[in-house]
Amino acid sequence: MADPRILAELPDGEALAEGFVELRANALVALDERTQAIVTVTSPHSEEPRRHVAAHLAAALAQTGRRVLLVDADVDGAADEGESEAHTVPEHLSAVTAEAVRAGDPALLSGAVFLAWLRGEAEAHDLVIVAGPPLLDVPDGRALAAQADGVLLAVVHARTNRDDAIRARAILREAGANLLGAVVVEG
Repeated sequence: MADPRILAELPDGEALAEGFVELRANALVALDERTQAIVTVTSPHSEEPRRHVAAHLAAALAQTGRRVLLVDADVDGAADEGESEAHTVPEHLSAVTAEAVRAGDPALLSGAVFLAWLRGEAEAHDLVIVAGPPLLDVPDGRALAAQADGVLLAVVHARTNRDDAIRARAILREAGANLLGAVVVEG
């Protein structure tokens, strides 16, 4: 079975960095404490840590007792093999790996079936956190961001090109996405 990359990004044990606890609080405020919400974490390019931010945010949210589903929708480069299954991780947190999402085509992300599945999962959970594909590399990630209740843009301090971050923000605005903010991580 292929390596479930999103699970490797989950924090060890119960300890979370203070920054992700603060991100959790800010995200909940930005979502107006709404439940059954979908939050997509994206970035300009594949070098930024979308999976890391999504996994740590999902873990931080699950620590509050909310039922959280973490979905790795960054299928670029995911292995073609592996069974389609959901992996259960710490209490209140479930994960669906890219291998389970993959249909051999990044256009899956903008398809009505996938978007309807995401909405159904949101109804079954308190929050769905999606590690989305990079906006400047995978155009279908725009539809995914537009369908989310909120989007976080992950960038790396002093490494993400400023113009690329501005272009990614413009793409989100053009798509009608609800940009909650940017997550700046140290490089």
